[in-house]
Amino acid sequence: MVHDLYAELVKQGCELKELYDYSCKELLFILKYSREGLAYKLWRAGSMNRAAFGAKYYPAKLEEAIPELFEKKTQKAPMPDWLREDYEKRINKSVKKTPDSFFNNGL
Repeated sequence: MVHDLYAELVKQGCELKELYDYSCKELLFILKYSREGLAYKLWRAGSMNRAAFGAKYYPAKLEEAIPELFEKKTQKAPMPDWLREDYEKRINKSVKKTPDSFFNNGL
């Protein structure tokens, strides 16, 4: 993971020797905030515009054109039927109460 952070930050123009002084959390902050900077957004949009003139296909959405500026959307995997049935049985057992137990507690 740290190697990937180093590689990504070096691609963005950081010096590798300077990056060794930072912790993993600090490297993540540097990467996140350098991507969110206005200058980077403008530079990236400009480079995409230049690329659009020579391209046969250009993405319709900005998220497709510049994916690193947007948070990745997680896709939920469907739960298998056998696991869903087991999950529902366990939930029903933990929630199920007999009506007599509620009224016999003296309430």
